[in-house]
Amino acid sequence: MTDLAPMSDAPSDALRAPVSEIFSSLQGEGLHLGERHVFIRFAGCPWRCRYCDTPDSLTDEGHSRSTVQEVLERVGELVRDRPHAGISLTGGEPLLQTAFLESLLPGLKTLGLKIHLETSATHPHLFQRVADDVDVVAADIKLPSAIGRPFWAEHEEVFRRAGEKAFAKLVLTSQTTDEEMEETVNLLLRLSPPPPLVLQPVTPVTDLDFRLQDAQSAAPAAVIPPPPARLVSWWDWARQKLPSVKLISQMHPIWGLP
Repeated sequence: MTDLAPMSDAPSDALRAPVSEIFSSLQGEGLHLGERHVFIRFAGCPWRCRYCDTPDSLTDEGHSRSTVQEVLERVGELVRDRPHAGISLTGGEPLLQTAFLESLLPGLKTLGLKIHLETSATHPHLFQRVADDVDVVAADIKLPSAIGRPFWAEHEEVFRRAGEKAFAKLVLTSQTTDEEMEETVNLLLRLSPPPPLVLQPVTPVTDLDFRLQDAQSAAPAAVIPPPPARLVSWWDWARQKLPSVKLISQMHPIWGLP
């Protein structure tokens, strides 16, 4: 996939996007942990992180395509049902649906809730098109050990365009290296001010490559978090360099919520 989603002059009722689900739940990750959000999950992602926890949303195959009005109506129903602190755009990678978001976001903002964008932070030009209409950017830093290639330049550009709206989330596995930690901290130090950093130990899961293959003979490989002592050591080192560093686990599996 490219970094250029098509511009669209089509009316909003003609635009459709693969939306796998819209639901109300508590935010289970990052700086807004525990807030009730409406989640809009878009299907489709160009990357294959080893620890991916939404493999059903990696492609848009099998997902219905919703109009802007259909999404607004469903979100409105959920918001009227109970109080919410925000609306989270998640995936997949929401920025692959930029033309749709450009039509959707003005309507969402009329609900008076903060708009949270959860993104891989690897498509800076797409992000630029919606940057003014989102309030919080939860930007994943994709480490080479987890995804197979670096995105340092793309990450830095997204952070610069997001400014103080962004915080960085770094999923840590037993394969994370000291060099990757150092590169992450150095990236954030080049920004002014440096965004908050959330260190998130991976929730143990079978490697995505094994989950996606049909072969039964291969032994599954587990993606597991680093040892506790290593986590604390990284946190202690990073907090001496950055103004805000937090160690926060992914809580949905612990709470038993979607």
